[in-house]
Amino acid sequence: MSTLSRDEVIAAIYGAASEPDGLSRIAYTLRTYLDVDSAGIWFVDRGGIVDIIQTADIAESVEPYLQYYRTLDPWTASRKTPGRVYLGSDTVDEAGLLRSEFYNDFARHFGMVRPMGLVLDLEPGSIATLALNRSETQRFLGEADRAVLQDLAIHLKAALSLRGRIQAEREVGLARSAALDAVRFAVVVCDGEARVRTLNAAAGELAASGLIGLGPRGGGLTVGAPQDGRTLQALVRSALQGQPGAMRARCPDGTGLSILVTPTRHEERSHALICLTRDDTPPGLDAGTLVRLFGVSPAQAELCLLLLAGRTFEEAAAERGIATSTARSYFALILARTGARNLRDLLRLLTSLPQIL
Repeated sequence: MSTLSRDEVIAAIYGAASEPDGLSRIAYTLRTYLDVDSAGIWFVDRGGIVDIIQTADIAESVEPYLQYYRTLDPWTASRKTPGRVYLGSDTVDEAGLLRSEFYNDFARHFGMVRPMGLVLDLEPGSIATLALNRSETQRFLGEADRAVLQDLAIHLKAALSLRGRIQAEREVGLARSAALDAVRFAVVVCDGEARVRTLNAAAGELAASGLIGLGPRGGGLTVGAPQDGRTLQALVRSALQGQPGAMRARCPDGTGLSILVTPTRHEERSHALICLTRDDTPPGLDAGTLVRLFGVSPAQAELCLLLLAGRTFEEAAAERGIATSTARSYFALILARTGARNLRDLLRLLTSLPQIL
């Protein structure tokens, strides 16, 4: 018998919603509370399985089930009604089950004879299926067990839906962080109290090298001389009131620093977005970037950069050691790849590209 109370189980289910290993915790909590031998949670989005969590006892069942035995599963029909706990015996003739290929070649090896399950609608097109098993015939799951799981159904649905929303927010946050890290210049975001809330990899490199300062415990951003720091803090305060601004400062190593401060809002809160670029920052474009962006060849990318630098076709061809006619052939292919109409259009496109890594 389980030593967990109903309230403890419900608290554990909701508590696991925000934990990285929360799904495993829910599965093991159900296994303990319902005194079963195994438990699993399957997530299906728009008809495709996107995640499977199983207690260790039946982890090895996943691969063969997905590869073959899923098509023979006699309990599939039991899972048609969301929110209602089903027993395997509700729709399956057990005498027939014991003679089936599904049982003899697969299910019996994992103690699957009379499972109990629950299907939950989480979001449009997204469902979760819980499956629990007892392997010993004298302990088959029955009506009392059904009632216990049905009692938890509303809480399981709420907790798994909450987990999905938290996971989606986490993924959005990671995507935003990755996007900031993909630009060459430093980006810092300050909140309404002018404290640093986030920074990208380029800003982290500036801070690590001592070229900008980050106050302790999320304090304010500092740059250059004390007067520069005061000017920056004034710009941040103005940005928090909706007014953008810019300034120039000098790093401790003497390199000039251009700073743009602009207002932004997130969840109805004002923030200041600070972009910092050193004068010696390398150009945002290189041959590798052009190859990745447009699918041009390395030789064509090098020609692009020479044209961008102001070379004529003849000068670019001479530097590359190719005939002018070859350079013009490359140029025709470059126009086709980039969608530019002519040289002026291509140069306009190249100069407008953001500084990405």
